[in-house]
Amino acid sequence: MLKRRYDGPIMNNVSRGHYVECMIAITLGTDWQLTWASGWDWAAWDLEHLCSGIRLEIKQAAARQTWDNGQTPARSNPVFDIAPRRGYWTREGLWVDAPGRQADAYIFAWHGRDDNDADQTDPRQWLFFVVAERDLSQGQKSIGLRRLQEITDPCDVVKLRGALKLMTVRN
Repeated sequence: MLKRRYDGPIMNNVSRGHYVECMIAITLGTDWQLTWASGWDWAAWDLEHLCSGIRLEIKQAAARQTWDNGQTPARSNPVFDIAPRRGYWTREGLWVDAPGRQADAYIFAWHGRDDNDADQTDPRQWLFFVVAERDLSQGQKSIGLRRLQEITDPCDVVKLRGALKLMTVRN
């Protein structure tokens, strides 16, 4: 399904974001639901656990971009947006005035391959950093890959579900 929808190894930022959300939802299993899958595509978080109500926000970045034209890009420290918001819109379209971050946890997905074998549709080429919202500095608007590596260990797609379970048990 995902290969048919995304027919190329390097995706633009918007397509890649949608792809990564779907990839993570499939990896986590049927007890997690994408908010947009139930018609709530404006939600302030991307996935909800159906039993516990835990809310996940997914952020992604990649070393290779569609505009690289096959050339190896300069290495950088990607930065992920984690800025607190003033509130959020409910499924019913009502505004909730709730300053802060609305997700309980974040999954930061990083595709660091920048060679000719880079394939952003291959889940095995991604690294995931699972972080509880409470472990992010209050008021901080962004976080870089280097900082993520300091506060948590990355995992591959095979260990992602276990890393999320472990994080929710600890917190």
